[in-house]
Amino acid sequence: MDLKSKSIALTGGFGYVGGRIARALIARGAKVNISTRRSNDQIPAWAKGNQHVQWGSDLLELSINADTIIHLAAPNEIVASKAPQQCIDETVALTNAALNAAEADSVQRFIYFSTVHVYGAPLIGRLNEMSPVNPTHPYAAAHYESERLVQSRCNSEMQTLILRLSNSFGAPADQSVDRWSLLVNDLCFKAASTRCMTLNTSGAQLRDFIPLTDVVDATLNFMTANDNGWRNQIVNLTAGESMTVRQMAEMVYARAYQIIGPDVILKLPDNGQIEEIDSLYIENDLLHQTGFSPALKFEQEIDYLLEFCRNL
Repeated sequence: MDLKSKSIALTGGFGYVGGRIARALIARGAKVNISTRRSNDQIPAWAKGNQHVQWGSDLLELSINADTIIHLAAPNEIVASKAPQQCIDETVALTNAALNAAEADSVQRFIYFSTVHVYGAPLIGRLNEMSPVNPTHPYAAAHYESERLVQSRCNSEMQTLILRLSNSFGAPADQSVDRWSLLVNDLCFKAASTRCMTLNTSGAQLRDFIPLTDVVDATLNFMTANDNGWRNQIVNLTAGESMTVRQMAEMVYARAYQIIGPDVILKLPDNGQIEEIDSLYIENDLLHQTGFSPALKFEQEIDYLLEFCRNL
């Protein structure tokens, strides 16, 4: 996919998901402008000296001549748990600022990364983009408020796309990104650093896990997607299938055994009886209709993540 004619402005472009998207855009020839509050000495090596990358704190300036703004900057779920109202206020303020820049600079497309957790907690049953929302966690509430803001600003001059992301996992773009609290990332980190992975729950919980590579590839697909059906859409960016936490832990263990070594162990809770599992299926039919289908190469993503952790 050649994106040499594209100019993209990113918020959160040095973060977990944003960093991987930024590097992929650059690799395909796009010009990438990253809005950040980092000082120059905190800019990762992959961005420094790259003629296709610019960064700064003024999104209004960075989005001049941009085709698309991809908005990812927001407090994560850990921050949201500690300071709920602050998280909501900051998330909405950042989204409003990004939309203001898009309108001022006549940006044609605006992509907002939300979360499937707007559907509720826990996620249960069959869910699609028309399912009722119940954002009980402050992290989900913050994103839902931003979703409403994005939808209210869609017009004939600017197309908007809201991506509801499920449980992504994978290596970050560089070692400065700290997202080791995510389940799969944590397991891989522990396998590489301590040779001991511990599952503190029964593992019966169902999750829709999606490799970060698929998240990146789906985003790149939207860069060249046809306009039909694009405007003001909400799309589930999910695997479209689920597995238990225990199944994922056992998959990570099998790969760690091969890559890290046979001394890796996986500690599972001795709870005797596993509780009954509710069903979970987060549909991604709309994602497929855009022309993109997730490859879902779970083992490949885990292998890359384990290698990344081994080199920390």
